[in-house]
Amino acid sequence: MAEKEASVSLHENDNDHSSTPCSSDEVTYDSKFEKRVLRKVDVRLLPILGALYTIAMVDRSNISVARISGLDEDVGLNVGNRASVALLVFFIGYMIFELPSNMIIHRVGAANWIALIVFAWGLVSMGIGFLNNWVALAVLRSFLGMFEAGFYPGCVYLISSWYKRYEVQKRLATFFMTGSALSAFANIFALGLIQISKTHTSYKGWRWIYIIEGVLTCVAAIIAWFVIVDFPDSHRNKFLTADEAAFVKARLAEDRGCEERGKVTWAIFVETITDWKVWSFSLMYSAGAVGVYAFLFFLPLILNNGMGYSQELSFVLSAPPALFSVVEGMAISWLADRMRLRGPFVVVQGVVAIIGLCMTGFLKHPVPRYIGTFLGEAGVNGLVVTTLAWQANNLRGDAKRACATAVMITISGLGGIYSSLVFRQQDAPDYIPGIIAVMAICIAAVVAACISMVLLKWENKRADDGNMVIDSLADFRYTI
Repeated sequence: MAEKEASVSLHENDNDHSSTPCSSDEVTYDSKFEKRVLRKVDVRLLPILGALYTIAMVDRSNISVARISGLDEDVGLNVGNRASVALLVFFIGYMIFELPSNMIIHRVGAANWIALIVFAWGLVSMGIGFLNNWVALAVLRSFLGMFEAGFYPGCVYLISSWYKRYEVQKRLATFFMTGSALSAFANIFALGLIQISKTHTSYKGWRWIYIIEGVLTCVAAIIAWFVIVDFPDSHRNKFLTADEAAFVKARLAEDRGCEERGKVTWAIFVETITDWKVWSFSLMYSAGAVGVYAFLFFLPLILNNGMGYSQELSFVLSAPPALFSVVEGMAISWLADRMRLRGPFVVVQGVVAIIGLCMTGFLKHPVPRYIGTFLGEAGVNGLVVTTLAWQANNLRGDAKRACATAVMITISGLGGIYSSLVFRQQDAPDYIPGIIAVMAICIAAVVAACISMVLLKWENKRADDGNMVIDSLADFRYTI
């Protein structure tokens, strides 16, 4: 009974009984009830989205292991700039369709939309296993990018909608780092799939990678349709009781003020793209994305061809740096939420990435170069999750948050094109110009974070002095 009273007290002062409770009075509630509700949300939301993100990471990046398993020779990918073209076309559709996807996911329903696009890219991945020339590969990778476009920004938008501002980084890190951790074993899994070609010689090993992983993606999409929850204000959610659902909405209103669900209109779009914070966060996020894609696409090649490890060992050695980045990223996220800070951690992660990239690019002995990949991967992955949380903390309004998330991740698609172009075939096996290019954008991210912290502190001080109201809410302050 005490728990029910706690949940009711959150919205007993509402006069309009709207779907999103809003009260100016202080909210009180039972902490045990809160923890139980959050656990239910966590269990239904994070594992399935993390598993699907793992699949997305694998399906977009398995070209790296396929290339050292016969793909280059079979489709002529090792001629001129064909490899760069096959990599970058993925990001064209990825960039174009991200914002439209976030504009409709609320209307269609998260489970319906995410399951549909995951199933679609699973079919495309299977199709790659049957092609015979590099042009067909490029075409199918462009479709892969188009279908994957809506997944990541949709998941970030969905997760950010369920949690308070200083709870969200741990959850985003869990989602993102689950993908990083499990996809770290993808190369080892691919090594096992290659062995199928020894008994089924009609297809080479790289083909089995795409065929089997594509089938698994389609199966996961079907399961996801039954598991994924919708947005907090949706009538489709049945896993929470009426009291629990009202409790979630009320605590979000307490944290952010009264937010009505709104459509992403042109006015909201213009307001978003004219906000300097969105572009600053997009730069920081893109720096992390460039590094993530660089390690995904080229680490096995650098280990195999640049550091001299065997094909089998290159598959295995690509996993530990990603696992280390998960441990480091989760620790940083827990600390950032506890301290209610974001900017200083962006700076730290950027510096860690730069140090790691320097070690990988400029040291001579394979062992310290390999150690550098641990720091490099940890830094760039940390940039991604911390920047996601920093932006989510500093934007009010459901529609603007959806638009800003899509804009930020769309801009990061340029980072994918950037990494595809700067890691050129003629720079193999060490790809030094590419590593320098990743370092450069990480330096730019550190500078942007420092400037952003100064400006956000200044605007908070103006609000404290009564000279401005931030986002139409007198008590709202930016997270530094």
